[in-house]
Amino acid sequence: MTPAKILLINDEPNILRTLRRNLNSRGYEVSIAFDGEETQLLVSQSEFDLYILNLDFSTVNVDGLAICQQVRKVSLAPIIVLSTVGSEKIKIAALDLGADDYLVMPFSMGEFLARVRSALRRWATYRTDKPRKVNLIVSDDLLIDSDSRQVTVNGNKIHLTPTEYDLLCYLAKNEGKVIRHRELLQSVWGTEYGDEREYLRVFISQLRRKIEQDSLHPRHILTEPGVGYRFS
Repeated sequence: MTPAKILLINDEPNILRTLRRNLNSRGYEVSIAFDGEETQLLVSQSEFDLYILNLDFSTVNVDGLAICQQVRKVSLAPIIVLSTVGSEKIKIAALDLGADDYLVMPFSMGEFLARVRSALRRWATYRTDKPRKVNLIVSDDLLIDSDSRQVTVNGNKIHLTPTEYDLLCYLAKNEGKVIRHRELLQSVWGTEYGDEREYLRVFISQLRRKIEQDSLHPRHILTEPGVGYRFS
C-alpha cells in the first residue's frame, strides 16, 4: 500500500521535528514547507493526502490563514490547522478558509495522530472508486449522486470538499430526522469529536451558500435550535 503523503507547513524546527518523527514512525511520507512560497511550489509538484498547517510562524512574516486559503484553492485534500490560539473567532476563520479541523496546542500526540487518521479516512473514502448502492434524488433541484459523489443543483455541478459532501450526504440519508450535533460530528469527523459545534455552524453555512436558492431562508438544511440539524 502506498503511504499517505503529508505536507507540514511551518517554520518552527522543534515542532516540525516532533511531528515529522511521529508521522514517519507511523509509515507516512512527510514533506515540509517553511512558508507560502514553498507550499505553492510543493503543491504544484506533488499531490498530498493531508496538509498540516501550524499558524504560529516564528521566523518569517507569514499569514497562515492565507496559506490555508491558498491550499484549498488547488486541493480538496483535508487540512488540519494547529495553533496556540484557541479563540472561536480564529477557529471559524480557519474553517471558513478551507480547514477541516483545528487543534489547539499543546496537545497530546495521541490526539494529534487520531485526528490525522480521521482526516485520512475521510480522504480515502472520497477518493475510492467503489460503487455505492443508491443514488439519492433529494428534491426537485438538488441531486446527490452517491456513485460519483457529485452534487448538482438545477443541473449545475456543485464543488464540494470531502467534508462538505460527507456532511450533506449523512443529513440527506436521514431525511426528516433531527440529527443531534454530537452524532453529526462523529459520523463525519470521527469518534474523536463531539464538542466542536463551531465546525458544524461553519460547514452548514458553506453548504447552504452552495445548495440553497436562498441561504438565509434554507429549504433543505434546517436548524433545530439547541439540538442539531434536519434535512427536509
